[in-house]
Amino acid sequence: MMANPRGVVLLCHKRTSLRFKNLQMADIFDKCDDFWARMKKVAGEHFDPALATFFRKFPTTNCVPIVQVEGQEYLQIATNDYLGLATHPEVIKAGTEVASVNGLGTPLGARPLTGNTEAHLALEAELTAFRKTEAALVFNLGLGAISGTIACMVGRKERVFVDAYAHGCLHDGAKLCKGEATWFGHNDLDDLEHQLKQCPLDQPKLIAVDGVYGMTGDLAPLPELVELKNKYKAQLFVDDAHGTGVLGDHGRGTPELFGVEDQVDLHGGTFAKAFGTFGGYVCGPKRALDFVKHVSPGFMLTKALPGALVAATRKSLELMQSMPERRTQLWTNITTLRTGLQEAGFNIGNPQGAVTSIFTRGVTALQAVRLLHDEHNIIVNPVMYPAVPYGTSIIRMTASALHTPEQMTQLVNAIVAVSEKIPLHEGNLAAAHRATA
Repeated sequence: MMANPRGVVLLCHKRTSLRFKNLQMADIFDKCDDFWARMKKVAGEHFDPALATFFRKFPTTNCVPIVQVEGQEYLQIATNDYLGLATHPEVIKAGTEVASVNGLGTPLGARPLTGNTEAHLALEAELTAFRKTEAALVFNLGLGAISGTIACMVGRKERVFVDAYAHGCLHDGAKLCKGEATWFGHNDLDDLEHQLKQCPLDQPKLIAVDGVYGMTGDLAPLPELVELKNKYKAQLFVDDAHGTGVLGDHGRGTPELFGVEDQVDLHGGTFAKAFGTFGGYVCGPKRALDFVKHVSPGFMLTKALPGALVAATRKSLELMQSMPERRTQLWTNITTLRTGLQEAGFNIGNPQGAVTSIFTRGVTALQAVRLLHDEHNIIVNPVMYPAVPYGTSIIRMTASALHTPEQMTQLVNAIVAVSEKIPLHEGNLAAAHRATA
């Protein structure tokens, strides 16, 4: 007699259910536990202090040199407001005048719908003139500007090459694109050329780099990159978030400094650093940006940058060009800081942008930052893995035009005092070499 097929199925189902009950089922949140396990392994006994340090509570007005935290004054050298424009009265006035009439969040539509205002178009025209390009696009987020542009620009059967130390938004754009993405060693021109040689000369390709690397302060070798992009028929994308407003005779950043502005195909950046506001942009050929604004989700499917921020950014762009003395003061402060640190024997690599970092081993930077905060009332930033290589940490300092040379000397003296308690002079030579290679 034949077995009842339905009965066989039911019996198998019961046995399978019993077997699975004895197994630990995978959970989509398991990766969260794995992440924290890795972090605890890296930080060891410093894990709890690390959490407390990374999400410290700051006052809303935290870009000025002296900030008040719970009634205590601190010298802050930790934000990216390089030119001190975030609190400039004219920038604040420009934004508040728009907000008082139109509200804080308006326009509330995406750019293809109700978000394409006269002010947005005016800012794009001003950015186009500033960057000396054919066109500009303004996004509501720097990350969306960079990652969204790369993601839609590199299509099937095309290629993008990204510097290993580039900001995460360039990496994200490369991972999201439909083409092939590869990475080359930080500022390693031989590695990049080796990879370029593997591509057919007629294959469309993009090289994507930072102008100034935000953790180490070193620069992309733009003249050499231009040579390679011309030799292998590629285009060059430069995210100059940390260079704009800081470098070049007119503050146009790393491309201006190297005299290759007309050789950079796409200029990207954020308003959240030297501009002192919020949002992002990309400048370049009109045909490329017309394409981006019709196909990039980061532009098409998100609300337009609020009008108050557009107005504030237009004013900060104007001031950035009309107040070169701020850039001069910024560099006076940076030079004082770096000279003091080098004379004291600290390993700061070879920074040429506004970021200054001391390279340390393990989580030593975390300990140092806590001592600077608790014993010297100074706020700087610790950076640990995965933002920097495993086994490395850095003390990251960002001076502004609002600081004074005396405050830079105060910081140097405090770091010297901290180094008497923990081994900051040992440094991490391997990390520093990688950052300046």
